[in-house]
Amino acid sequence: MHFKTDENRRLFIKKDIVETAQWTDYLEFMNTELNAFSSINRQLVKSEKIQHAIQDFRRKNMLNMADLCRYDQVLRQELDYGKTEYDTQRAKLHEKKRDEYLILVREFRALKTEVYNQLTKFTRT
Repeated sequence: MHFKTDENRRLFIKKDIVETAQWTDYLEFMNTELNAFSSINRQLVKSEKIQHAIQDFRRKNMLNMADLCRYDQVLRQELDYGKTEYDTQRAKLHEKKRDEYLILVREFRALKTEVYNQLTKFTRT
């Protein structure tokens, strides 16, 4: 019975590690898009408000990425050396990390919409 419990614990942790890697990958992609938005803003839009929003979001993104990297390290250590059962507390922690990630994604979508709305004001001459 103990073997099955450990096997499930390891399986759940591996699932969390894979999901965390996907989140980190998307946060890195968001950083690439932020660089492009910053360039577009400097060259075309020239809005201080948007530039500040981009910088603020970049800070949030980096902090969130650092937090996810620390969380990933904890998961990997638990996978390799841990014996703690995967219980509701651990599942709730992962759900909290997912919620933080989704909030950041929503904020990024709002920022993208703001940049795109500013771009729609330009006309071709």
